[in-house]
Amino acid sequence: MDILVRYGEIGLKSNVIRKKLEEILRKNIIKSLRRYEIDAEVEILHRRLLVKVNKDEEKALELLGKTPGIVSYSPVYICNLDINEIVSLALQVMRKKLKEIKKEDVKFAVKTKRSNKKFPYNSVEVNEIVGEKIIEKFNLKVDLEEPDVVLGIEISDKVYIFTETYKGVGGLPVGSQGRAVCLVSDGIDSPVAAFMMIKRGCRGVILHLKITEEALNKVRKIVEVLNDYDPELEFVVYDYKKELEEIKERLKSIKKEEYTCIFCKKKMLKIAEKYAKYLNCDAIVTGDNLGQVASQTLKNLRVISSSIEFPILRPLIGFDKNEIVEIAKSIGTYNISIEKEIKCPYLPRFPKTICKLEEVKKVQEKANIKI
Repeated sequence: MDILVRYGEIGLKSNVIRKKLEEILRKNIIKSLRRYEIDAEVEILHRRLLVKVNKDEEKALELLGKTPGIVSYSPVYICNLDINEIVSLALQVMRKKLKEIKKEDVKFAVKTKRSNKKFPYNSVEVNEIVGEKIIEKFNLKVDLEEPDVVLGIEISDKVYIFTETYKGVGGLPVGSQGRAVCLVSDGIDSPVAAFMMIKRGCRGVILHLKITEEALNKVRKIVEVLNDYDPELEFVVYDYKKELEEIKERLKSIKKEEYTCIFCKKKMLKIAEKYAKYLNCDAIVTGDNLGQVASQTLKNLRVISSSIEFPILRPLIGFDKNEIVEIAKSIGTYNISIEKEIKCPYLPRFPKTICKLEEVKKVQEKANIKI
């Protein structure tokens, strides 16, 4: 199977940057398919890539839909730059497609894109020539607004003809924008945040701060899903239970348990910072969503983020919860996240929603909490 791959933002870059991103995308496609033992040849064309696979074609199509940088892709039939060959192949492709459609009075449209300006016929002329032959051969009606079949033709180095177009995730190729430590729990939000940064070209290092074995098992499943989007995704587990217990006990000793979430998150970011330094990352990613829980009010986010040297990226900060859920469903993490709700055993009854930095420093000093 030959698959024509299209990108979006990559095409807006300068020639030098575009070629660099094309090459990263080419390698990422090969790595993604190789994880499932699918060998592929990937060729860079004029603002397109051509993927050739000889087995597991359905799986290959699925994985291309999870490869950041790809906007859309189509299984294609290829012929030479000759109008007679185009017509002949278009009729063959149309005949095959009509056999798959169990419907009478099929309406169609021909849509041509010509990037090779040396080809003697422009897009409209190709549409007319091919469309007339299809009407003559199959007695079909043209409907440019709501066709049952769209016959696509792209003319560049060769001619690529197709009837199916699949949507990709878009964004930029993974690895083109550095590396980031992504704090990921078993909940809905943080896996989506990690995906959002992977989609923007960041190589992900998933860091899970383990409190329970059940949550860790869910995160392992989530990482497997995210691995399809980043074929070189790293996964690190840090046993956080004892440190969180100590924070809780120290706050309890001074009757300031309502600050538990604040110091928990501050400690989490400090641990993430250490990993970011050690693993040569450029940022820390969290699933924070403004106002969703006590630790995510604007004032608390300011307190929690203080003293962290790395940029803290919060791609979900302005999202509605329903928007986050929809993304989680679309990328395949939602059902894992809701398998069994695992509540934090250290959550105080009345968590502090509005903190001031000086106030938190005094509590930290009095409780002798080291972060």
